[in-house]
Amino acid sequence: MNRVHRIFGRVCENCALCNRARENPDGMLYKIWSSPLHGSWCPSWQGYKKLEEEGLLKKQRTGQG
Repeated sequence: MNRVHRIFGRVCENCALCNRARENPDGMLYKIWSSPLHGSWCPSWQGYKKLEEEGLLKKQRTGQG
């Protein structure tokens, strides 16, 4: 993972809308956020997904998630 993905991933991790979408994966907001309309072009969402894959999220590291 490069530095840019890491930085944008942290932005997404702290984004109120992204957090709301992730809290309710069955909701419309999550479906929009993870669709190609948003997920394929948003560098923050892509960075978050890479952090998630590598297990580098703050919530996972501290056991809060």
